[in-house]
Amino acid sequence: MVAPCRRWASLFSLTCCVALLLGHLGSAAPTHPKYPGDDAPVEDLVQFYNELQQYLNMVTRPRYGKRSSSRMLCGDPYDPSGC
Repeated sequence: MVAPCRRWASLFSLTCCVALLLGHLGSAAPTHPKYPGDDAPVEDLVQFYNELQQYLNMVTRPRYGKRSSSRMLCGDPYDPSGC
């Protein structure tokens, strides 16, 4: 009797974890701003261009991580002496 309850509880917790992960996958990338149209008021166009600038700044920002090191700037990355 205890084994089926554990099975259902683990299945329920697994389902909840998968649902949470799938919910976060859509929010990983910023959304592209929607163009208001050619005949839109100036205020809407200004807001669109500001949102577009923020979007481009977010998408094209430099990424620093494991592969960016100071040895790569010095020349031969396989030289153990560095620069």
